[in-house]
This record gives sequence, C-alpha cells and structure tokens, in this order.
Amino acid sequence: MKVFLVALIIGIGGAYYVNKFDSNLIASALSPSITYFSVGTYNNLELAKEKSTSYKTAVIYESKGLYKVIIGVYSDKDTVELMRSYFKDLGYNFSENKMRISGEFRESAKNYELLIKSSDKTYYESLNNSLLELFRSITKV
Repeated sequence: MKVFLVALIIGIGGAYYVNKFDSNLIASALSPSITYFSVGTYNNLELAKEKSTSYKTAVIYESKGLYKVIIGVYSDKDTVELMRSYFKDLGYNFSENKMRISGEFRESAKNYELLIKSSDKTYYESLNNSLLELFRSITKV
C-alpha cells in the first residue's frame, strides 16, 4: 500500500511539473524538432534569393512573412556537429536554430545523415543538397 501511495504522489508531482513548468515537453515529443543552419532572414523574397546564390546549396523557407536562407537541415545531433564544423571550415557565417517538423522528414533524412557520417567530406555537398531537396519537398518551400 505504501509503495502505491509513493508512486501516486510521484506521478501527480511529475504531471504537475510538466503541466506547470514544461508544457512544451509533450508537444516536442509529439512533433520532433530538427536543427537548421540559416545564413540570413529577410522580409523580402528577392533579397533572400540574392543571398542564396552565394551558396552552392541553399533553400529559402518562408515562415510568418520572413524568408530564411537555409544551408542545412538535420535531425541527428552527430550530423549537426559534423556539418557545423564543415560549414565553419568553409568560412560560412550562420545561425543555428530549431524547428518542429513532421516525423516524415526525420525518417527520410536518417539515410542521408548516415551517409554523411560515414562519407568523406567531398560528398557532403551532394548529400546536403539531397537533404535540402527533401526538406523543400516536405515543407513545400
């Protein structure tokens, strides 16, 4: 009986904490996030297009009237670290952000990210471009 009461109290306390302090915990579990690298955010599509031409692989993502020039989108933390280093080595100045996206992207991206982690740097550009195209097709960029 004591074990049951202790478990009940812990359960109530945990539910209270999640509800009161960390309500995004449940939402993030249901809608996983990805990490993306952006080289600029513009309120004008033409400026975003102009900026995107400076990069071999880039897509423009519109959100709430802003156009983000994205050079990489990853769901795996090891791939994020690897590509962060790769882009820094290329001399790119970028910001790192998170966004929620469908599980469909994460599932499809796993194969590309596995290839990135097991490939030579000479293949990163091509694999990254494939990931960006997948992102574009799923988000209807």
